[in-house]
Amino acid sequence: MRGRIRAIAALAAFAALAPGGAPALEIALPPGGEAVETQPPTAGRHEIATGPWTGDTVPTIPASGLVRRTTWQVPAEGEASVATVAEALETQLRAQGYEIVLSCRDRACGGFDFRHALDMGQSPEMHVDIGNYRYVSATRGEGEAVALTVSQGGTTLYVNAAQVGGETAPQAIPEAEPTEPAPVQAAPAMTGSLTERLLAEGHVPLDDLGFGTGASGLDGGSYASLDELARFLAGNAARRVVLVGHTDTEGGLEANMAVSEARAVSVRRYLVETLGVDARQVQAAGIGYLAPRATNRTPDGRDANRRVEVVLLQSE
Repeated sequence: MRGRIRAIAALAAFAALAPGGAPALEIALPPGGEAVETQPPTAGRHEIATGPWTGDTVPTIPASGLVRRTTWQVPAEGEASVATVAEALETQLRAQGYEIVLSCRDRACGGFDFRHALDMGQSPEMHVDIGNYRYVSATRGEGEAVALTVSQGGTTLYVNAAQVGGETAPQAIPEAEPTEPAPVQAAPAMTGSLTERLLAEGHVPLDDLGFGTGASGLDGGSYASLDELARFLAGNAARRVVLVGHTDTEGGLEANMAVSEARAVSVRRYLVETLGVDARQVQAAGIGYLAPRATNRTPDGRDANRRVEVVLLQSE
């Protein structure tokens, strides 16, 4: 790790000067990072978060000027993780003269509500796991601002940068190889009961539910995950959850948003009407295909993306 940190810090120190003297934002990524979407600079504005979700809104400042958007995908290998990449990018921002305004992670940011209040890029180029993301906003000088989001889906890390002001777009420069070998650490496996994972991670996919393409109803039978969720809510009257429906990419966005919400509603109805859960403890929402956890190019991937996840809200 020490060798990798030295490599990143050295690269960050070489921020090139753009025409007119404005420093360009340069981002050093782990090996294998690739820009999958680069939007040309356009005059406009981008909302930069200055604090976490308040319960009603996300506090922001409107940064106006030339807006540049870039999304990268990086293999999640070795030391490359959401935490290590986000921390490295924050270090690079400081080295390039930025002042950090907000640095937070998933639940501390506000989880689902924070993520969907902000423009963090669009699927399929950018994936944001509402239980595993980091957000960093920063400002520099007069009128320059940047917002970075890092998340992970499967074996891929996703990085989205929105830069406002200055005169050049964000550039990715390859990270130098570490001067010291770094041990490869496998990602921790998701273990434990649904309740344990929900309390520890804040969200859990309900993988024993079944939905066909375009279908919103449960496919029948009993569901161990819902039985356990019902017991958890019955024993914790102050707890609230949101059921979030997801779809594959078959069909248009509007139709998939409707189907995903209908799936979440059908699961909520089962919890309330069949298992006796207090309706005040459960909400339902749908986000279509905007947060895939697998590729939509294969039948297995599409099947994995047709799901409902339970998201734990803060206790009242």
